[in-house]
Amino acid sequence: MPPLALVVCPLPRDRAAARCTQTLLAGLAADDVVLFCPEPYQAPAAWSRSHRLLPLADLAHERARGAVSAPVFLVDGGPGEARLRRLAASVPGVFVEAATNPTAAALRQAAAAVTALPTARDPATAPSVEAMVLAYKSKHYVSPCLQSLLEQDWPNLTITVLDNASGDGTADFVRRTFPGIDVHESPTNLGFAAGHNVLFERSRADFVVLLNHDAVARRDMISELVAAAESLPQGAAFGAKMLMRRCPTILNSTGIVMGEGGFAADRDIGRPDLDPRCEPERVFAACGGALLLRGSALRALGGFDPTFFMYVEDVDWCWRARLAGHEVYYVPSATAVHDWHGDMAAEGKPNVTEAEEVVAEREGRRRAMVERNRLQAVFKHYERARLRRIWRGIRDHDRGRQEALANHVRSGGGPMAARVLEAVQSAHRWCRRHALSLRWRRWQTQRLRQVADASYVDLIVPGFAEPTGVGDLHAIVDRFCARPRAELALGSDDAGSLGPGWHHAEPGAHGFAGLRWTMAECWFYLCRPTAWRTVVLVLVPQPLDTWAELWVDGVCVGRQDVPKDRPNELRFSLPQPAPAGGVVECRLLGGAFVPKQRGMGDDTRELGLHVAAIRAE
Repeated sequence: MPPLALVVCPLPRDRAAARCTQTLLAGLAADDVVLFCPEPYQAPAAWSRSHRLLPLADLAHERARGAVSAPVFLVDGGPGEARLRRLAASVPGVFVEAATNPTAAALRQAAAAVTALPTARDPATAPSVEAMVLAYKSKHYVSPCLQSLLEQDWPNLTITVLDNASGDGTADFVRRTFPGIDVHESPTNLGFAAGHNVLFERSRADFVVLLNHDAVARRDMISELVAAAESLPQGAAFGAKMLMRRCPTILNSTGIVMGEGGFAADRDIGRPDLDPRCEPERVFAACGGALLLRGSALRALGGFDPTFFMYVEDVDWCWRARLAGHEVYYVPSATAVHDWHGDMAAEGKPNVTEAEEVVAEREGRRRAMVERNRLQAVFKHYERARLRRIWRGIRDHDRGRQEALANHVRSGGGPMAARVLEAVQSAHRWCRRHALSLRWRRWQTQRLRQVADASYVDLIVPGFAEPTGVGDLHAIVDRFCARPRAELALGSDDAGSLGPGWHHAEPGAHGFAGLRWTMAECWFYLCRPTAWRTVVLVLVPQPLDTWAELWVDGVCVGRQDVPKDRPNELRFSLPQPAPAGGVVECRLLGGAFVPKQRGMGDDTRELGLHVAAIRAE
């Protein structure tokens, strides 16, 4: 008899389904059950240590090959239940209320009564989908991306790759390794925008799916995107949830947010994936790294603006679609894991001795394109009266940025500040030099207008500043890749031990080598070679009275007041000793404030606790 397929949404963890699953697993051997969750990383760490845990996307495949029983859907009316009930239409199973506290034997008996196998979409009636991958110097890491597309459960799918003048044999590698994939080559590097346009012009598919060459799609990503598109005919673009490959509990993108001045950022980047809701959500734009476009809209609106080369081209296209009366959605049930940190391309990373200058040069090139492209997007899309106001605001804001950056460079701010200053200056020079071209493209864009800005301006964030609330993304780890230790010196010796919710390191003060601010919520990881029972937080003087609350491996261990204007050493005792050598996940909450809103300067960050050190005792 195959293992029991137990399907559960483990979030929120205080609901009956999560509690019931925990009880059931205590009496089920590892070989007796396979757990399926919307995202396995949302489940408590203990579940994956004791039992096999798979994404919900694999349920139909595992059931069809006889690897598991008919699914038992454990439900409690929670926010993630809708997806489970929708899945049951194609993967027949049985629903069991968690509140009844079922036994493992009862679940097996219920599963045995279900004999129907999964039903697949009929290729004759399924809309055609073409998945497109733009490959550039990716011979050594494109395979997982393409393999994930070949394993999609969508029946009417073609896959096309354009090698964007890689020069490393990528095209030949794909032809040899994946003979069923159509491969094209460009003699020059066209960039992300024009490179995709080459593929767009050839396609006549009902839907087009873009997937970054360093991303891996869940088995049902395309079917979930198509299902959303079929249910929302007004939508032209549908973005998948993107998780970070190196730390897969952390979000890379849930769509794109944009400020009035054109600065765009991945929504929720750097935050834990803790939202179980599965309904599509209206967003301003969607990330081109894992994106479905409706073929009819693509042909009517045209492809990406080729002058963008790369960066902001997805925002520009979604904005054009909105102007033409279409909608854009984020689809949380469609998932891809993306190599945001570039681990797959580690061979191309600079060595330590040249890192600062090389990173500054790379960031300078990126910033130059971002600055130029966000100005183009703004100029092309706003209505005339709104554009006049916005453009004045951008000009004034960027003048202040340039003065601040110039002062920073003069005071020895390093190569990064100089590169960013040049990027801002060159973007405005470029726009002045190409004023006629910009006006022509604005006219072409405005010809598509069917709705006023007022129909979607609620999705644009007021203000001209760059987003500042994402924290130190390069420092983030999670429990799957953390390098925990017994003592953390924040800002100077904390690499590999910090989860989401920490701002960039600051110079030392109050006798400490470095400091970091938290946000309202943050994570960190501890480990000792011997058993331990106390977490110690060392805080420098806070500007306001506040509080701190600590959770350890999902259990609240205490809350303490933190008075202002004096150093604080907070000690939290665990209810049970932490095991020797084990990774312990700690979640810290604190009262948060925004300095600018309190009249305490121009800092617009959300600040929680000012931390100097953390240790396990």
